[in-house]
Amino acid sequence: MLDAYRGAKDRVSVGTLVATLKKLAYVYPYHQAIGFYMQRAGYAKSQYERLKRLGTQYDFYLAYGMKEKGYDAHWRLFFPKSLH
Repeated sequence: MLDAYRGAKDRVSVGTLVATLKKLAYVYPYHQAIGFYMQRAGYAKSQYERLKRLGTQYDFYLAYGMKEKGYDAHWRLFFPKSLH
């Protein structure tokens, strides 16, 4: 997944992404996972912080069934420790 974000770095419109997320109004905090991946993939801070401004009210898990977890306090999510 992280490789996909790296590959899309120069082609993604964060404005369109944020507008789409707002329009879909998901209960699940997808924006936190997306922002986390964007930050890890080397996007500009100004890009991923637009997602952060949508809020980080919940702690949640990036994947199910993780045996060894890390925690990212900025995005309030648990992720597989093997993710680099």
